[in-house]
Amino acid sequence: MTKAARRPRRELIAETYQRLRQLIVEGHLGPGARLVEAELAARFGVSRTPMRTALYLLHQEGYAEVRGEGRQSRLTVTPMTQQDAIELFGIVGEVEGLAARWAAGLDDAARGALVGELEALNHAMAAEASQATANAAETIRLDTAFHRTYVQAGAGRRLRSVHDSIKPQADRFIYLYHTTLTTAIAVSTREHAVIITAIANGDAAGAQRAVQSNWENAAARLSTSIARVGERGVW
Repeated sequence: MTKAARRPRRELIAETYQRLRQLIVEGHLGPGARLVEAELAARFGVSRTPMRTALYLLHQEGYAEVRGEGRQSRLTVTPMTQQDAIELFGIVGEVEGLAARWAAGLDDAARGALVGELEALNHAMAAEASQATANAAETIRLDTAFHRTYVQAGAGRRLRSVHDSIKPQADRFIYLYHTTLTTAIAVSTREHAVIITAIANGDAAGAQRAVQSNWENAAARLSTSIARVGERGVW
């Protein structure tokens, strides 16, 4: 019995899913790439059962699609389209906008602490983006932490659950944004500063609008990039 076979099934499925998802998010399995269960199971050193479950989950979340019919059908990585970018970023913007609105309504002490965290993250992101060879992994980490911070502060359990379900679906597009639109990262940090100011001032409506605008603008910038290289050829 292999070491992988001795591991708890749930743990093995989760790890298989995460590894496969990362390959898709980072473009190692690009749009249109075939996802063959047996080949991937052999590549990952796991049985076909956890791979089958991982592929099912990725299909459910929109990372994979079935092309063709009957015996000719095959599972492939979904394309990255302009419409997908606009839709996903728009949904995330609406959800996070509501969280920011509520974060702006926190008491002075809690809001002050939140603003301090957001400023530190945004300053670090701007500093990294200003480097001649900015580290995309680091700007993604800081960007993710920035948004997650005000979501955690302002959102209740239900809104966080909605956010947790939709935000991962945007990760492929976020990765593409940070790796192909490097000059736009500085623009993003300036938009973040508007969010921070609105929260600091207790401007609930302003914070909500600023978050929505940040995501809408990012979608527009990314959509232009996708159009330039083609929806199936972004990598």
